[in-house]
Amino acid sequence: MEKRAFQRLPVNLQSRLFYGNMVYTGIVTNLSESGMFISTKMTFPADYVFIAVILLDTHPISVPIKIKRAVRATDHSSRAEECGIGVKLLDPSREYLDFVSRTRADA
Repeated sequence: MEKRAFQRLPVNLQSRLFYGNMVYTGIVTNLSESGMFISTKMTFPADYVFIAVILLDTHPISVPIKIKRAVRATDHSSRAEECGIGVKLLDPSREYLDFVSRTRADA
């Protein structure tokens, strides 16, 4: 049974993760109106809330997120792009939702 509210869309978007006073890099590999997966080598605590900035070709979009799950490489069979964080979006902006709608229409 599918537990996602919205179907995820595959993407490849650079992102910046603002965690405390540090900034980390990541790649958004899929997204929807309510969540996304960000490939990153960093680990973050579950339920932590912070800001992700998605770097689009024309401008960045800032999105408040909450960590829902972390995927880590545990053996040699894990690929780097499979490591990262699954996040829930907290109050996504109209700009973000419009971007997802345009991406869905182009798919």
